[in-house]
Amino acid sequence: MNKCEGNTHWWLSVADLLAHGVHHGAVKLQRVHLSVAEESFRILESVPVTRPGARVVRVWHHGISQLSYGSVAMAGAAVTRITDGYLRERDDRNVNKS
Repeated sequence: MNKCEGNTHWWLSVADLLAHGVHHGAVKLQRVHLSVAEESFRILESVPVTRPGARVVRVWHHGISQLSYGSVAMAGAAVTRITDGYLRERDDRNVNKS
């Protein structure tokens, strides 16, 4: 393995690590975000005057949040699949040489 291949492997590994962090971080943040928001919406729905508006806002809020966090998680998962493929291909080539 020459120095260039070592650098490429290192950067692919870093990208893979960061992509895993982005994916799992987005999933966890979504869960926390929605649970905190749920408490606020429950309080708003307990007041008769704010109940109709709170229900509409809750649906929109949750939908937008799920779309946003889901997009970030999907992007992280896509990068992970790409880097995993390159890292596996590289490892398979090294195993076949020996």
